[in-house]
Amino acid sequence: MNTDKIIKKTDYAAMASMLFFASSVTIIPICLVKITQDLSITLTQVGILNFIQTFELLFSLIFSIYIGARFGKIKVIRFALLVVASSLFLMSFCQTFWHVLIIFVIAGLGSGFLEGLLTPIVEDLHPKDEGKKMNLVHAFWPVGVCATLLIVGELLSWGISWRYVFPVLALLLAGVCFLYPSPKKLILPKSRADFSHSLEIFSQPRFWFLGMSLFFSGGAEGGFAFWTASYIQLHFNALPRAGGFGAACFAIGMVIGRFLTSRLAYKIKLKKLLFSFAVCSFILSLLFFLIVPNLYLLFGFMLAMGFTIACLWPSIQSYSASVLNVDPTMLMVFIACFGATGYSTATLFMGIIGDNWDLQKSFIIAPIYLMLLILLLFFERSFTSKEQFKS
Repeated sequence: MNTDKIIKKTDYAAMASMLFFASSVTIIPICLVKITQDLSITLTQVGILNFIQTFELLFSLIFSIYIGARFGKIKVIRFALLVVASSLFLMSFCQTFWHVLIIFVIAGLGSGFLEGLLTPIVEDLHPKDEGKKMNLVHAFWPVGVCATLLIVGELLSWGISWRYVFPVLALLLAGVCFLYPSPKKLILPKSRADFSHSLEIFSQPRFWFLGMSLFFSGGAEGGFAFWTASYIQLHFNALPRAGGFGAACFAIGMVIGRFLTSRLAYKIKLKKLLFSFAVCSFILSLLFFLIVPNLYLLFGFMLAMGFTIACLWPSIQSYSASVLNVDPTMLMVFIACFGATGYSTATLFMGIIGDNWDLQKSFIIAPIYLMLLILLLFFERSFTSKEQFKS
């Protein structure tokens, strides 16, 4: 098998990993109402679960730099897929909040490795391609989200227990391990896993601008991705099918947005794309509170919201790798830590607001996070202009 075929096979494996990894993350929100009813868990406890998992996720993200360099990215990704698959299987046997917490801790280890290494392996295979391949691979995240929401939402509406759904997804996720080529056949660039290099990255102001940009981007995306299905079921007293369809509209918009961005990446500068879509996302997020009384308008809103927010996460990562002259694996893992933290803080704050006031009011988090994202991108642009002028 020649090098091009091996790279293409790895691309397909990365796409499948992204798809089913997304499914493993999405299955919780679509089943959330049923799970909280069966296990007597509050919305705040759900937010706490995600917040606790994030601390472990951050640890495993950073650890993935060193374990990936030591054993190779493909071996670690395979291991991570099996860990997440095992956690999904065990989830179907949970009876209490504490059981769920243990499962989340197990899942956090595998999720951190996948989050940390899937993006760098794409950058290793396709360096300096203006984010085209990155957005294409990341497009399979919302594909997985959409498929899971629609299929699982329909199964729940038929009365099928969530406990039967988790093992099936676990089997599919484990099967992805066999799609990757042998590490002996694919030679990837060596990553710098030394402590001194991390200090080089932390010393660059631009890193902090872009890291916090991903924090707020991840938080805005996570708020809609995690809570939309539950919001529709609770606010409109709807079946899981409706909740799944509403969240799937958001995912479909993301699919379209990321595929489109992968096409536009060579024609429009990545920075302009980022700033333009961030502004559009902010303006659109403000409209949420005007259209919520109508479920069908909400579906259309979620489609548009997903489209505008789609390119932010992968494009920030690609842009960071293109402008910071550092090891891309270490950089992307550190940047991903910001995104994961933003995601978890947004879901936690929204859960607390939902319990104490109303889940609808909790969506104010999105425009706040997006406004802060725009400010960071604006000042990063100014910082870049001054830097270029001085040079």
